[in-house]
Amino acid sequence: MRYIIIITFVLLSVIVGGCRRSSSQNESASDINMTLAVEPTAPVVGSATLRITLTDTNDEPINDASLEIRGDMTHAGMEPVLASVDAGQAGVYEVPFEWTMGGDWIVTVTATLADGRSVTREFDLTVSGGMDMESES
Repeated sequence: MRYIIIITFVLLSVIVGGCRRSSSQNESASDINMTLAVEPTAPVVGSATLRITLTDTNDEPINDASLEIRGDMTHAGMEPVLASVDAGQAGVYEVPFEWTMGGDWIVTVTATLADGRSVTREFDLTVSGGMDMESES
């Protein structure tokens, strides 16, 4: 019985260890401020522009970061929308983006700074439009 408990403990340790997120090689830049604005301001299905603003703790703009943007619907089954941008002006990075469906979205922005540090933020948005099931009956 003791061996079964030890084997179970070892197996659980391996399984739990395998489920950990891999650590990033980049250092975190928690001192960076990031905001997201969407044009049109009330997101609707179709083309949009994401305006991501990066500043340091002194509110100085950061222009030399590379941004990776991923838009995911909150429900399973939808392909993510991916975008990227490599330079900003006055700390503002403008990114063309396509909302493929109405509903709740999570936009994840990862900014990698010139010094190798990175920061990731998630933004929750609701996109209007798409099929209106009530009007089709």
